[in-house]
Amino acid sequence: MQRAESWVWRMVMPALLLGGVVAGWVLLVAVLIRLWNWRSVAPDIRWSLPGGAGPWLAYYALQLIGGLWSANVEAWAFSLEVKASLLFLPLVAGIPGRSLGRDFWWSVGWGLTVFLSWRLVHAAWHHVVLGDPGFWTYAGFSGDVHPTYLSLHAAVAWLGLSKQWGGAKALWPLTILIALCIGLMGSKAGILAAMIVALAEPVLKSIWRGLRDLVRTKEVSLAFCAVLAASAVWSSGDRFGEMATAAEAIRSKSAPVASSSAGRVAVWRSSLDVLLTHPLGVGTGDVTDELTAVYEQGGIDYARDRKLNPHNQWLQAGVAFGWAGVLAFSLILWSWLGMAWRRRSVIGFLCGTLFLLHAAVESVLEVQRGVVFLLWLWMAVVEEGPRQPV
Repeated sequence: MQRAESWVWRMVMPALLLGGVVAGWVLLVAVLIRLWNWRSVAPDIRWSLPGGAGPWLAYYALQLIGGLWSANVEAWAFSLEVKASLLFLPLVAGIPGRSLGRDFWWSVGWGLTVFLSWRLVHAAWHHVVLGDPGFWTYAGFSGDVHPTYLSLHAAVAWLGLSKQWGGAKALWPLTILIALCIGLMGSKAGILAAMIVALAEPVLKSIWRGLRDLVRTKEVSLAFCAVLAASAVWSSGDRFGEMATAAEAIRSKSAPVASSSAGRVAVWRSSLDVLLTHPLGVGTGDVTDELTAVYEQGGIDYARDRKLNPHNQWLQAGVAFGWAGVLAFSLILWSWLGMAWRRRSVIGFLCGTLFLLHAAVESVLEVQRGVVFLLWLWMAVVEEGPRQPV
């Protein structure tokens, strides 16, 4: 049954790419098999909550308590369902058993490799055979997966490449593949976050492991950034030009909001206003309704028509649960990054940095491709202490 558990865990990333509902069922099967293995093989090994689980559980408790002052009970119930992994996966991480990290990296690494290769073939087919080049960039390239979340998944896969999965022979070809595809996705946040961690990796390794490991890492990191930059400029240079509209929106509330960059500034400002006027939050289920009313009042049609959430996890938590939410989410990141820093885990710290950078521009815990992936990543690289083998 241990082999069965391993292969079910390895199906989680493909399931996430297919959709959150599929991933939920795969995770349920994996956990049931894990419990069976524990109880049948080594029931004397004690279950224990891993270090760093507390902030995740506290954040889910806020989701639950936030329903007490939510008018939209249906939205509250849906939120609890989407974010169930905030409660579920920290508890699963404490079940004694085989290493979760090995199967995580196999699933994410090879799952993303197959998916990205297929998207390249798909885009080429539509361009060459059907005469439609629109599938080379942004959502056309990433398909049903939002480009920002797929960029996050791909950047994590690259951080583990050759050390955690793929081996040394796969380092260069898969580095080029992943960098090329992140650029084609055209997510500004995804591209900039991937570049930041790629440039930070050799710096951290030189500090924690000495210069001996720096040469190989520096070469690979620079190649990754070069391919990523060239791909991004070719496919999405105009999207980076939109960032000027964000500066205009910062300078003036009356600036037109007609791009995703300016739209983010507008929703950040609106979300902060809600937080300041509702220090206890508006409740788990009322975030969208409250913000839509604010957009309507402020004439922000771009955000109102799209019913945009805060696009920032701190503000998302603040609008829902007030300052307690901001604190709870900050503790999640503090615990993750602090633990990785103390353990001098380069990959753990950089994955936490990716989490932080994406949380600054997306409400990453509001969709399953964000919350399930990030909790699963935490289970793999930031658990306190070694796993107990069964």
